[in-house]
Amino acid sequence: MVALNWSMTLIMYLERNSSTNYTTQCVFNVALFLRYAGTLTVTLGFIGNFLSIIVFSRKALRSRSCSMYFLALSMSDICVLFGYTLENLLLHGFGIQLLSNTFMCKSIIFLIYASTDISNYLLTLAAIDRCVLVSYRTAHYRFCRKSVAKFLITFVVILFSLINSHFLYGFRLDENGSCLPVPIEYMNFYIYHYDSYIDIIKTVLIPFLIIFVCNTFIILRLSPKQNFLTRTSTNSRRRSRRRQEKDRQLTGFLLLTSILFILLSLPSEINDVLRTSFTQEFQIEYACQLWISTTIFILLHQINHASHFYVYTLTGPIFRKEFQKFVCNHQKKSYDHTKRQSITSRFTHHDDVDERRLSSFLRQTHSLARISNKSDV
Repeated sequence: MVALNWSMTLIMYLERNSSTNYTTQCVFNVALFLRYAGTLTVTLGFIGNFLSIIVFSRKALRSRSCSMYFLALSMSDICVLFGYTLENLLLHGFGIQLLSNTFMCKSIIFLIYASTDISNYLLTLAAIDRCVLVSYRTAHYRFCRKSVAKFLITFVVILFSLINSHFLYGFRLDENGSCLPVPIEYMNFYIYHYDSYIDIIKTVLIPFLIIFVCNTFIILRLSPKQNFLTRTSTNSRRRSRRRQEKDRQLTGFLLLTSILFILLSLPSEINDVLRTSFTQEFQIEYACQLWISTTIFILLHQINHASHFYVYTLTGPIFRKEFQKFVCNHQKKSYDHTKRQSITSRFTHHDDVDERRLSSFLRQTHSLARISNKSDV
């Protein structure tokens, strides 16, 4: 069986102050894999995140502070997937270069990094919110509020937009038309400092540590003993039980989403750190393997931002219930609209028939009257 070779052009940093396009032949067609797997991931991600926005905006859920974080998380995930589509999927999967001017280059790179940070720290805020809630202290009455959630969401968006604003300065098109960190000083900072260890500490490790501590505390507080005490103390109040059920399921969303965040995001960040330590000869010799692994890790990172809706649907009865209500209400409105149109059309048809009958009756009466007049004459 003859192995097929696929031509592939990679951007490699050969020295600390230069980059070049390196073309090699690979057995595995990375572009074809990315075209199908990446397109499927992005399509399902956009659909799922838009549906999550609709469900978390419903009255039954939007009053909860944690729902506000999940709602903002879905919006941020859409931005991540949009930036990934323009910067990676279209270019390496379909050969379409949309980052062909300086504005698009700067803005899309900024959008990818900023929205990724915002998503991770919104998840961190949700973990802190759940941790405070299950502590059963008076603090949760002041912190777990919708107004506080809106303030913290705005703060996170502004903060990480400012932190990642250096991309608006450092990235631009080089002489080959590639969107890269072009100034020598900035390229050294980006490759050997920011993208190697600053980004993994800021984007993954700090959120991971906070989420891990909060989740550990939540699991301990939600032990069977604690659940039994909670149920017996609120057994006489149906509204309180319903509220606790919503909080319990939102906490479940948080735990599963946090696990996905670590499993799917960390490999890509570790890969970025390792690649900066490889020698030029190693990168050239194993260019195909490095590019395949990088593509898979980036795709896993995007799956993290695309899968939240499906996790909520599979694990949350309340989320599924609200989603079913939305679908049923939409179908009912469509049915009522069609029914009203049918009724209106039927009445309009009857009115037209009655008018035609009345007109015919008047014409006949008028003819009889004229005949009668002639007879009298």
